[in-house]
Amino acid sequence: MFLPIDASGARKKEAERARENRSEIVKALSTGEVSRRELYKWGLFTFAGALAFKNGLSPFAPSAFAAVPTGTPRSPLFGATKFSQPMPRLSLQTPMPITRAANGDALFPAATKERPAKRLSYHTDFTASPTNKQFINPLTGRGPIEGRPPGEFFAHQRWNEFFPQVGYVMSLAQIAANTKFHPLFPAQSPQSVWTWASGNVANGRLPPFLIKARYGEPILLRAYNNLPADKSLNGGFGRNETQFHLHNAHNGAESDGAANVHHFPGTFYDYRWSLALARRDRINTAATDNRASAPNGAGGLVRVPGDFREIQSSLWAHDHRFFYTAENVYKGNVGSINVYSGPDRGNEKITDGVNLRLPSGSLLDWGNLDFDVNLMISDQSYRADGQLFFDIFDTDGSLGDVPMVNLAFAPFFEVLPRKYRFRILNCCQARFLNLVLANAQGAAVPIQVIATDGNLLPRPVTVTGLGDQATGERFDIIVDFSKFAIGQKLRVVNLNWHNDGREPKMAVKLSEALAGLPLDPDPMVGPILEFRVVGQVASVDVPGVIHRSTTPDTSIVPLALTEQIPIVTPVRTRVIDLGRGIGTSRGANGKCTPDCPDAMPFPWVISVNGQLEHSLNANRVAMLVPRPGEVEHWTVNSSSGGWSHPMHLHFEEGVTFKRTGKGSLSVTENMARKDVWRVGGGSVSFQVQFGEFAGAYITHCHNTAHEDFAMAARVQLISGIAGSPQSTVTPTPNPTPDGVVFTTPEIMAKAI
Repeated sequence: MFLPIDASGARKKEAERARENRSEIVKALSTGEVSRRELYKWGLFTFAGALAFKNGLSPFAPSAFAAVPTGTPRSPLFGATKFSQPMPRLSLQTPMPITRAANGDALFPAATKERPAKRLSYHTDFTASPTNKQFINPLTGRGPIEGRPPGEFFAHQRWNEFFPQVGYVMSLAQIAANTKFHPLFPAQSPQSVWTWASGNVANGRLPPFLIKARYGEPILLRAYNNLPADKSLNGGFGRNETQFHLHNAHNGAESDGAANVHHFPGTFYDYRWSLALARRDRINTAATDNRASAPNGAGGLVRVPGDFREIQSSLWAHDHRFFYTAENVYKGNVGSINVYSGPDRGNEKITDGVNLRLPSGSLLDWGNLDFDVNLMISDQSYRADGQLFFDIFDTDGSLGDVPMVNLAFAPFFEVLPRKYRFRILNCCQARFLNLVLANAQGAAVPIQVIATDGNLLPRPVTVTGLGDQATGERFDIIVDFSKFAIGQKLRVVNLNWHNDGREPKMAVKLSEALAGLPLDPDPMVGPILEFRVVGQVASVDVPGVIHRSTTPDTSIVPLALTEQIPIVTPVRTRVIDLGRGIGTSRGANGKCTPDCPDAMPFPWVISVNGQLEHSLNANRVAMLVPRPGEVEHWTVNSSSGGWSHPMHLHFEEGVTFKRTGKGSLSVTENMARKDVWRVGGGSVSFQVQFGEFAGAYITHCHNTAHEDFAMAARVQLISGIAGSPQSTVTPTPNPTPDGVVFTTPEIMAKAI
């Protein structure tokens, strides 16, 4: 049943006042003027985590004009209509060569004037010489220049083995002046949007960045935090501290971006992305398998150790500051990384018996993007003045009512009548997408799914809709536009209708989504992107080259993409229960690292193997993996009725083999390697094997509100390398503007 929308001016004004009042509390909380504990004390925040319905502070109050999932008045569009601007391609970054100094440091090109990158953090130098200005934060005059914690525990693991070959210098900063999500929208305030840009610069840029990586070529990313030192300059939400997570890359914990290692304005953090192929210490150790390889840039391959069945392709990176992830990601702290290999090399012409020749292009030896397109889909909402609005108090999960693709409002994209690959990322905060490609007659167009969460499927799967796609999940699909005449238009349509961030209320029919639901309470239902079939397009790989519809399509979609990893008897099993916490008797229980006041109850809890329910404490080891290479089977249960949780595991993927309760394994997840699993009304089971690197990682719900409200658990991996600092449980860093303080972790009774 569709709910009527009360359009009375009085109620609109009431709701807008409620939203502004709510925004003031959000801002005060985000800047530390008030604490959550004080909000509890005042009766403005409930133990369930929701802002109380009192004094006109909540736009969810029954008298408010708030019939959309945002719980606020509809976002203004300022006369803009869908499909009235072209879709921006992600901003491709240019790598720079890294050379090795005689002392083993990594050198950026001299023209950058960047100090060398080192195995040990510059925080180590600061600790040894705290008055030396070259090691002190130049913006604040206090604390270390590098946010990576000091000492051997956070030194780059296997530094010489994975010595960086290329580097990037990037800055997280306030958006450049006059940046808009659509030409008719107001310019966003620099405080509203925080994004990345190339170099050590003062302003971020849109669209989000894209980095092309390849196996066997480790990357050094120097990430500057150039946000304002004043926490109040945040547009009402967001924290000016960041830790950057390359979602599910195979990296050491010191470069995973989620080990409680946030850093502050004026500092940088050197991440070393290993580009190591998993199982390199156990399978194909001599690098003799051509399928475990990467393009060499000259038509050939470079073989690497590891298991070719575990190559990855479509990754993304985002802020992972504990308790502020949702706010910071929503503000624009995101980017994409495409990983290339011998089989998935991004060149559709080379026929060497390894290359799959997937749609991409052929002007470059590898990494062609002309017919290989990243689609970062998200939802936003705006205040009456057009500035971004975010509701920190919605612990179900924040929802927007404006569709965005690559952070542009409902754009169009021109395609030739040929095959394309699209890498689709759900970059929403809580929304489950359900995407269908519709032709001009309103019928669903068959598509081929070739990868989930960046992992190739054993064989392509043909579907007429992707089904539920949770936050953080990726689908790589192939669309063949050769069946459509020049001038035809197709639309990507979202079918999932949300009432709130818990889970979709229902999937509507395609015909209803295209026609527009009567008084639709969820404006994200319907078309969000339009494809226009044209006769020619300009190359993005080689500027000046024009591709035409008459040029033969040399790409193929092979019947087999990779080989299946079998399910085997595990060394151990783990059962992870996701649930709701009530009051101070559950949840954090007054023990929360970082940032939590005493007796801080959280609405979300995790229990592992029947141990005490708890919310995230970065100093508490919930799961300990004592030896690399051991196969484990994990079963994740959801006991929180009415919610669906997209559960994410850092560092490794799992082979999905069982689902119980509501729904069954879909054709795109059965035996597929994934790093995000939708769990709701039952359980999902997968096989996982850790190796190569070690340290503190986490598993968590990727509904970012659930993550920020502590539905997460620490996973401690123990190194198999004798003498490694990670051969024991690593201490917990606690960052402060003056430097890191370490604490000794608590290991829960059933961690193994």
